[in-house]
Amino acid sequence: MTHIPKGANTPVPTEALRIAVGRRQLPGVPAVDAAALLLDATGKVRGDADIVFHGQPAHPSGAVRHVGSGTGGGQLAEWLELDLPRVEPAVQRVLVVGSVDSGVFGQVPGLYAQVVGAGGAVAAHYEVTDATSETSFVLGEFYRRDGAWKFRAVGQGYDSGLAGLATDFGVVVAEAPPAPLPVPPPPAAPVPVSAQVPAPPLVPMAVQGLSKTGPALAAYGTVTAPVSTPAPFPAAAPSWAAGLFDFEPRVFSGKEDKKITVDLPFPPNAEPVILEARVGREYNFLVVQIPGREDDVFCDDLPDHHGRALLVPPRKGGPVKLKVSHSGRWELTVLPLSAARPIGPGTIEGSGREVFVHTGPAAELTVRARDKHNGWFQVNRHEGATPNELRRPADELVYAWNGRRVKEKVRIPAGPQLLVIDKSRHQWEFTLDPLRPR
Repeated sequence: MTHIPKGANTPVPTEALRIAVGRRQLPGVPAVDAAALLLDATGKVRGDADIVFHGQPAHPSGAVRHVGSGTGGGQLAEWLELDLPRVEPAVQRVLVVGSVDSGVFGQVPGLYAQVVGAGGAVAAHYEVTDATSETSFVLGEFYRRDGAWKFRAVGQGYDSGLAGLATDFGVVVAEAPPAPLPVPPPPAAPVPVSAQVPAPPLVPMAVQGLSKTGPALAAYGTVTAPVSTPAPFPAAAPSWAAGLFDFEPRVFSGKEDKKITVDLPFPPNAEPVILEARVGREYNFLVVQIPGREDDVFCDDLPDHHGRALLVPPRKGGPVKLKVSHSGRWELTVLPLSAARPIGPGTIEGSGREVFVHTGPAAELTVRARDKHNGWFQVNRHEGATPNELRRPADELVYAWNGRRVKEKVRIPAGPQLLVIDKSRHQWEFTLDPLRPR
């Protein structure tokens, strides 16, 4: 384990990393929320998509995700995932931030930031020992240097909360709008004064999740171009969309053929989860099966040695057994649905299999895909108000067999819903546009 003091830095591998913002688990200790800010060369965020937290759990690039919390060994941590190879060239620094809604960091015992590599080795560990009256902290930062990445232990605290910290990095902080005055009752039908209740202030849902007390963060920097930001879930969002079954990511690794057990307490008829696969450079083809089922979770070439699929747990609940077949080294990560990649207005690109979440209004989706070989390309849509409904067979949006090039336009209803690339070796491009009047 690489322990570093405040102000020190250390190289980190340019790969997918996991960062724990943790503390000792004791009763009565303030809860610590973790977030990440992606900064450009000026040290500022470019728009609201560049801040990742529990209310906006994934960056449009897929490079940064908030993947839930976990406990163990007397510790409690919130986890971020940072895929350094997918960080956009315009992003020069990624801050790791912690904040508390009540109390101060001087009341938080054993506050730390820990960076874990893909193989499970700890790349950096920084423990805060000088916290006092701060209510937000920049714990550390990842930054580019000579074509590589380093992690620096920053340890900069703010007494002004998350709003004060965010202002330093280009986030425009707006006060919550005042509550409207009560409307007097009409003369013909007088209403008792006690029944006149003013409406609550209208604060965006994602903003409320980021700044639960004090000023709301209404916009993160000056946005001069459309930003692919997921729309907030409606008040009556299904339980799976609200992220009620969140958990710390489970990571499994091995070589060649192996059987593993995903030791999560899945309830009966549980919602699907995301299974993320990574393989070495030597071999692309991977098979992952649930013994006793005819369908495979993966049976694919992974064009960029990476892919994500839906894993549907058994109806009876409990742990899930998986059989992995591969010719080299592999790594599997089990993630909650809250880690699905958001899709919003604008264009996103990628390759292979992926899981998206659409939370906005009805829209038109243009799908373009290309492959050097005549391959199979399929996009499915999953929706339902309950986890059990989400398990039903998906609606097929796009299907192409023996097609090197795909270009289709489809209409998708208002979210929340999952859009899943189920079969593909293609390079793809998705463009989401508002519906045009018929």
